[in-house]
Amino acid sequence: MVAPRRTSDRLRVFEPDKLIHRNQILATGVTGPELTALVALGVVTRLWRGWYTTGEVLGLPDPRGVTRSMRVVVSHQSAAAWCGVDLPGPVDHLHVTAPRNRGRRSDSAVGVQIHRAVLQPDDVRLVRGVRVTAPDRTVADIARSAPLQVAVAVADGYLRLGLTTVSSLSSYAESLAGPRRPAAIRTANLADPSSGSVFESMTRVLLADAGLPAPCTQYTIRTPGGRWIGRVDFAWPEARVVLECDGFQHHASRDSFIRDRRRWSALVRAGWRVAVVSWHDVVDDPDYVVQLVGDNLAAAQSEVAHKVARRHAS
Repeated sequence: MVAPRRTSDRLRVFEPDKLIHRNQILATGVTGPELTALVALGVVTRLWRGWYTTGEVLGLPDPRGVTRSMRVVVSHQSAAAWCGVDLPGPVDHLHVTAPRNRGRRSDSAVGVQIHRAVLQPDDVRLVRGVRVTAPDRTVADIARSAPLQVAVAVADGYLRLGLTTVSSLSSYAESLAGPRRPAAIRTANLADPSSGSVFESMTRVLLADAGLPAPCTQYTIRTPGGRWIGRVDFAWPEARVVLECDGFQHHASRDSFIRDRRRWSALVRAGWRVAVVSWHDVVDDPDYVVQLVGDNLAAAQSEVAHKVARRHAS
């Protein structure tokens, strides 16, 4: 484990919550293994392959020492980060859970946020020498304390890594009690193992919250003759509408930039409506995203109705 405070000091040259490419981070002198360790601590968040973001708090306590000295379990977003799950944003504290019946006077440490709960034996796992809450418990804890977009993004991250299943998340959520139980159940119901990134998860939840029809995720599109055109982030096949999450101003290479544009052009030529949104759109202007998708679906529906009317008229 790296010394997170010393290493993360090099990242203070970047503005908090801004997108940073891996190459920019490595240029500061942070090594690949150090970057991996910072992601595991939740100090740096990996949003998409090669793209990261940082928060205001760059130095967090090492979970190894905290769990041993305070006799706690790493939990919530910190547990997810330690297990390699991509988060919607960096964590500002090391989240841990302590027993409800333990005295509070000794439970105080800089950079540590303590939650109190009764953890069953199955709620705890040992991951790289650190006791952390199990995937289903972690997702439920986040669902009961964070926005829905965050909870679903974390749930999708666990599913991508194969650390749990949708049915397991649902069963655990159903077994809970208390006023926040519905939030955990809804998170499990919205979880999708085919989601490709945090960005896609947050977009999907935004559309669901707006009451729009659920799209197919990671959908493969072919021509009528069977020729492969491409795989898209979201599609409404009956309406022939596609939504792509292109959240980064700079692609990893010129070739990938060109490939994306040609793929979108091929989709349009094949009769699909293509809408593209950025990370900024989803995070800072969600109404625009909802209206964009809603307008495209409505236009597609109107076009279908017009064609049917013309057929009947002829």
